[in-house]
Amino acid sequence: MRASNDAVADLVPVDVVINATLAAAWYSGSQTLKRSKNIMVYNCTTGGINPFRWGEVEYHVISTFKRNPLEQAFRRPNVNLTSNHLINQYWIAVSHKAPAFLYDLYLRLIGREPRMMKTITRLHKAMMVLEYFTSHSWVWSNENVTMLIGQMSQEDKKVFNFDVRQLHWAEYMESYCMGTKKYVLNEELSGLPAARKHLNKLRNIRYTFNTVLVVLFWRVFIARSQMARNIWYFVVSLCFKFLSYFRASSSMR
Repeated sequence: MRASNDAVADLVPVDVVINATLAAAWYSGSQTLKRSKNIMVYNCTTGGINPFRWGEVEYHVISTFKRNPLEQAFRRPNVNLTSNHLINQYWIAVSHKAPAFLYDLYLRLIGREPRMMKTITRLHKAMMVLEYFTSHSWVWSNENVTMLIGQMSQEDKKVFNFDVRQLHWAEYMESYCMGTKKYVLNEELSGLPAARKHLNKLRNIRYTFNTVLVVLFWRVFIARSQMARNIWYFVVSLCFKFLSYFRASSSMR
């Protein structure tokens, strides 16, 4: 996905927005006798007082879905955020289109209708809409929201809480992902053991595929070329020297 890891996501839970809207309506109604001629604007945002960046979003989403995987995952959960267009296109081709094409080819061979390329195409269209927002940050003033919180009683602050400074993003993202799993994808938590086994299976498949790829690379490029073998042995010897130096340094501490 094309995004800047340092860009502020400025996510706001929907219940926070609703509570802020209700509080703003209450405050406007209570100020009928001394209402200002200027229109009050309440920026219900998080970036200025409790920032959460896209790089952090990536980390927490992946961490949650690795601990609590989806039941019918096609691949292991992974996100690659980059602001570079060429790198982004590379990952789209390698991580999205190529696996989708191969899976559709498999579906055709067994007589089923291919569907993954259509799904990937729709996904990319949605991601392109978000690119501008995931690559930039904005600065919003929260002064009116802070003032509004100060006008409320302690009881109202609890019932209609919209103080985003109290948001704990790690917990929020885990709840968000688990809610998506349960209420959007209709996956019960009782299926987590089977989902974890499926994820381990996907991991083993990936490791096996990578091992086969390395062996083929060795046979095709390195084993047949003396120069390639010399370069390979040089790199391996450097790695061993580095490990030896690291072990020696660790033992001296």
